[in-house]
Amino acid sequence: MTQGLDHHRAAVVGGAGAIGSEICRAFAAAGATVAVLDVDESAARRLAFSLPGDGHSGVIIDVTDPGSAERGAEACGEVDSVVYCAGIAFTANVADTDWAAYRRLIAVNLDGAFYTSSAFTRRMIAERRRGSFVFLTSTAGLRGEAGASAYCASKFGLIGLMESLAAELTPAGIRANAVAPGNVDSPLLQSVALAQAEREGGTAEEMLERYAHAGAAQRLVTIQEVASAVLWLASPLSVGITGDVLRVDQGQMVG
Repeated sequence: MTQGLDHHRAAVVGGAGAIGSEICRAFAAAGATVAVLDVDESAARRLAFSLPGDGHSGVIIDVTDPGSAERGAEACGEVDSVVYCAGIAFTANVADTDWAAYRRLIAVNLDGAFYTSSAFTRRMIAERRRGSFVFLTSTAGLRGEAGASAYCASKFGLIGLMESLAAELTPAGIRANAVAPGNVDSPLLQSVALAQAEREGGTAEEMLERYAHAGAAQRLVTIQEVASAVLWLASPLSVGITGDVLRVDQGQMVG
């Protein structure tokens, strides 16, 4: 557990989701005050109320709307770190792309990251606050995958945004990094497994078994492992790291 965040305020965008909620709990357990931002306002408020410590808040945000991103950042007040973990997925070969689904995915996974980064960045610079951004990308943002072109493109783009943001903000004392999980044992992966099984044949259980054996560790990544990596990158323990991607993939990229 990372300690020493007693005076740290974190804003977690997509904070009411499966991975986001675990990130919020990790911040709170380390002593930070957490703003849970999510399109589901009631879920964000319930999570904020359940976190240990005082001062946590639930804030509504629609990351596909730049105006909502501005209002969300304003509602958070001063923050030390921003985590972007809003994300959705769908599977399809390029030739069979559903353009409405494609547009929705890019709007959430990439456009929203731009909108929220812009909104929080301007406030942090104006307040002359040192801090950090952490983006939840994916190993799918490091290499292409059949049937996942839109998702891969959004995650590749997220890394490009992060690196550019690091170049712009590091001179002002604001770091930007990304965490790239592999196959995480989560509802999102379960939905991907079901869609892939429907497209290729077989069952979702068989697909999940395949995912679990994709890495050297021969198991899925846990949500807690992802949250720990995010917390470390957001904390002063990683103060010398910016513009980098931390893989949490159980050896998926090395075999």
